[in-house]
Amino acid sequence: MRFLDLVTDILWLVPLILQSAIALVMIQRKLVRVFPFFFSYTAVIVCTSSVLIFVRYGHRGYSLIYWLSEILAISLGFTVIFEILRHILSPVASLAFLLHAVAVLAAFSTVIVVMILVSAKPDTAIDWLLRDIVLAERFLRFFQASLLIVVITLMSVLGLTWQHESLGILAGFGVYSVVALVVYEFGFHLHWMSTTAYLRLNSAGYNAAVLIWAFYILRPRRTKLLDRLPNPDLAEWNNTFDDYLKRSQH
Repeated sequence: MRFLDLVTDILWLVPLILQSAIALVMIQRKLVRVFPFFFSYTAVIVCTSSVLIFVRYGHRGYSLIYWLSEILAISLGFTVIFEILRHILSPVASLAFLLHAVAVLAAFSTVIVVMILVSAKPDTAIDWLLRDIVLAERFLRFFQASLLIVVITLMSVLGLTWQHESLGILAGFGVYSVVALVVYEFGFHLHWMSTTAYLRLNSAGYNAAVLIWAFYILRPRRTKLLDRLPNPDLAEWNNTFDDYLKRSQH
C-alpha cells in the first residue's frame, strides 16, 4: 500500500512541477501571446493543484474546487483545439475552410448534447451536474483524439513536422484523450478495473501528456543569437578574389 501511495503522490506532483515550469518558460519566451488558451489551461491546472494540496481530501471544499476547475479546464480544452487549428491551418489558405467546418461541427454537436441533457430526467441535481461534466469531458477527449489522427494523416499535405510546438500540444492532448477514453470504457462500462486503478491509469495518461508538453516547451531553442558579428579578414577575402580573377583570365 505504501508503494501504491507513493505512485499516486508522484503522479500528482510530476504534472504540478512540470506545468509550473511550462508556464514560467512560456512567460519568459513570450509564448503566452502565441498560445494564450493553452497557457490559461496550464495556469488553471497549476493553481488548482496547488490549492488542493492544502485542502483535506473528502472535504466539501475539495470537491467544490475540483469540479469547478474541471468545468473551467474542459471549457479551455475546447478553445485550445481551435487555437491549435488556427496555427496549423493558417499557412494553408486552401485548407482554412476546415477550421470553419470543425467550428460548425463542434457547435452542432454541442447543441445535440445540450438537447439530450435537457430531455433527460436526472435523479438529483448533483447527479445531473456530475453527469454533464463527465459527458462533456468524454466529448472533448473524443474530439482531441480524432483531431490528432486527422492531423497526423494530413501532415504531408499541411507541410508539418513534429518540430512544431502546435503539434506537440496537440500530441499531448491526443495521447491523454486516447488513454482516458480507453480507461473509461474498461473501468466504468466493462468494470474490468477498480476505481483506484482507473484513477491511477487516468493520471498516468495525463502525466504522459505533460511530459510531451514539457519536451516541446522546455527544450532549448535551436536558434542562437550572436553576441557580436564575426570579424571578417578582408585581406584574405581580397587575395581569394585576386586568385579567382587570375584564373578567369587564363
